[in-house]
Amino acid sequence: MNIIIIGFKGCGKTLIGKILAGRLEKKFHDIDSIIESIYTEETKGHLSFREIYKKHGSEYFRGLEKKTLEKVQKIKNCIISLGGGTLFAEDDVYKRLVDNIVIYLHVESDILYERIMKNGIPAFFDSADPRKSFDKLYAERLPTYRRLADIIVDNSKGAENTVNIILEELSKLKKF
Repeated sequence: MNIIIIGFKGCGKTLIGKILAGRLEKKFHDIDSIIESIYTEETKGHLSFREIYKKHGSEYFRGLEKKTLEKVQKIKNCIISLGGGTLFAEDDVYKRLVDNIVIYLHVESDILYERIMKNGIPAFFDSADPRKSFDKLYAERLPTYRRLADIIVDNSKGAENTVNIILEELSKLKKF
């Protein structure tokens, strides 16, 4: 069984995943890194996951995410952070998550938008109105994140606090 961390871009999945993996003495895998390695294997070139998306577009990137999900299914007893849109790479991603513990890192939309925009407008936002495209995507994804999660944690009060809450919630789950 794995612990899968989900949430919108900028919610802290990688940071929380690394800290949680350290505290639980488990390996950590970030789906973005796996996407990059698959891309390198297939093309013999190297681009960051952001560059892959910009260069090849959404459809190509979602295809890599599907391949990555297949690879992730073979990984056991680890902490895995998914990309913000990975859950939307295929119609029924739930079947890939069912035997794992899924943690949704929630961050209020205003805080999340500020975090994201510190690094510039993402390729999947409309550059003419990034806030509008963010709000639309956030509203679309939120129900799925909540539906798939075994644990929902607010990650706006610091990483250590979030990890402590996760550990407390994990101790309450029968399947952990």
